[in-house]
Amino acid sequence: MIDYQVLRSHRKTLSLQVKQGLVFVRAPHHVDEKFISLFIKKKSAWLKAKITEQNQTADLCCDFTQGSKLFLFGQLVTLNIVFAESAEKLDSKNSVFLAEAVTEQPTLTVKLPTRIQHKKLDKLSLAMAVKKQLECFLKQQAEDIILPKVEFYAKLTKLDYKSIKIRQYRARWGSCNSRSELSFNYLLMMLPMQVIDYVIVHELCHLRYLNHSKHFWQLVAQHFPNYIEAQQWVKTHQSALYWQSPS
Repeated sequence: MIDYQVLRSHRKTLSLQVKQGLVFVRAPHHVDEKFISLFIKKKSAWLKAKITEQNQTADLCCDFTQGSKLFLFGQLVTLNIVFAESAEKLDSKNSVFLAEAVTEQPTLTVKLPTRIQHKKLDKLSLAMAVKKQLECFLKQQAEDIILPKVEFYAKLTKLDYKSIKIRQYRARWGSCNSRSELSFNYLLMMLPMQVIDYVIVHELCHLRYLNHSKHFWQLVAQHFPNYIEAQQWVKTHQSALYWQSPS
């Protein structure tokens, strides 16, 4: 029997979601447990395949230790942690850098000050220091990449926004509110450029339609015809796109 969690709401239909190997059932309040159990049984083959797929990719989640993996612009890279006196004066622009490899995966090097090494930090504290350095790096990359892209697509779509905020979100890549304010997750830098473009177009289209109606998707398709492929990339790799909390 597959374990699952039921999330009740005022929705009209049942839906399934597999996230990080866990099964969630979104169900209307009036649907009883017996019906949900039968629904899960009917979908068990698909659910088991999805859980297996996500558990296999879960090993790719970055835990901020030496040799761990993470995606950067859609490419899987290996984390390399080094200590250097010069890192005392480094910022996020030059303390994290990508080294291309000929036969192996590219290496993303994170430089930490030697004073951290001398403190002989425990595994958790060291991972937290690496995580902080990576967050600064990705946020800077996001500001350099997302801001001009939003400007480009805003002109292309002729959709006006008031402001942009870049930060980290736990469960969304971007958002748009009724005040025409856009927000983007700097972890978008883990995705391929074309998928980043899709997320930007998606949020810009919400400036006209604050929903996911047929008209909304028609507008998205008008400006980004390959949006389904972009969505599929995220779905395929979603288990590897979550950052594990250092432990």
